[in-house]
Amino acid sequence: MANAEGVNPSRHEIELQLERMLAHPHVRAKKLQSEILAFLVVSALEGKQVTELTLFEEFYSVDQFNAGDTHVRAMVNNTRRLLKEYYERDGKDDSVIIALPAPKRSSKRKKHYKIEKRPAGEAYRPQFSYNPRAPIAKQLEIANHLLIGNPAQIERSLWRLDAISKAQPNHPDVILAIAEAVGSQLLIGGIYSEDLRAHFVAGGLLWIDKLDRSTADAWRIHNVRGLLHFVGGEMDKAKREFAKALKLDRAATIGRGWYTQFLFAAGEKEEALQLTALLADENASSAHAQAFWGIRLGNEKRYGEAESAFRQALELDRNCWAAHYGMAQLCQAAGNLEKANEHIKRLEALVEPAVYLRLEKKLRPRGTNIAREGRLR
Repeated sequence: MANAEGVNPSRHEIELQLERMLAHPHVRAKKLQSEILAFLVVSALEGKQVTELTLFEEFYSVDQFNAGDTHVRAMVNNTRRLLKEYYERDGKDDSVIIALPAPKRSSKRKKHYKIEKRPAGEAYRPQFSYNPRAPIAKQLEIANHLLIGNPAQIERSLWRLDAISKAQPNHPDVILAIAEAVGSQLLIGGIYSEDLRAHFVAGGLLWIDKLDRSTADAWRIHNVRGLLHFVGGEMDKAKREFAKALKLDRAATIGRGWYTQFLFAAGEKEEALQLTALLADENASSAHAQAFWGIRLGNEKRYGEAESAFRQALELDRNCWAAHYGMAQLCQAAGNLEKANEHIKRLEALVEPAVYLRLEKKLRPRGTNIAREGRLR
């Protein structure tokens, strides 16, 4: 059901969009098709599984189903065409897009193909997404992107989420994003008092338990729950949640990054390194991804590769705090204290004071030597 990075319309927005479409003259003129559309949308929002038999029972008869009648498939195809026409005309600027998935073909060739059978309940399940031009979609995408940035970016994300929440109370993606922000800040450390960690974790889990799941992405629910259990020290619970998220959407779960950090903390270093390398390769234009790959390389004493990753990150974004942190580590270890101090000053200017103090303590002790291959230029 996801649009971009877990950005979905809320149930309230979908219901308003359906109401708007059913009142449109072009849609209203197609009585049976509009009734099928309404039935499919409401069923999806209520979590009901719809099959071809379900539609025959609702709009035709079981006898027709048993006889192999094609009325349902024909009318669903007509409904799909009706939606396409609506969004090409008067609905082109609507904020929410409702679509019916087209049958999947085994081949793109016009001849010699088979229709692939979808999982039970998926063939007639509508897809809900934001129009890319919709303001709330843009705000949510920006907020979700900022959540995996530096502490200042996470703080900006929370400001955006607060504004969206005031416009759309109880929006499931906003609730998930706020819970994720809390988890990411706890992971960074130095943001909240440690004696409040358990309180914030419990609060985040409670928010998720209470959200409307009709339009929330299940993989993201489990992914954020995994993050919260991870930062709360419940490693077994985190592992179970991440496993559920991976099963539902492996690419999205890995791409978010929390699972990889969990693997490092759990001692699953080889798999974690492979996934970090994969993320860096897939996000070659992301300074954040390159910097964290560099930090992992540095931890593995692959200093030359780490330096290259940090330099690439700083070419992409000279204000990438993680790259300055990593370069400071390498410079200190190489004995280039003057250069290390330059990166430390940039780090201090880029992160919150409490975060800076925590990161400063983690910098390598001065005087540590590293292999000549890794001495910085």
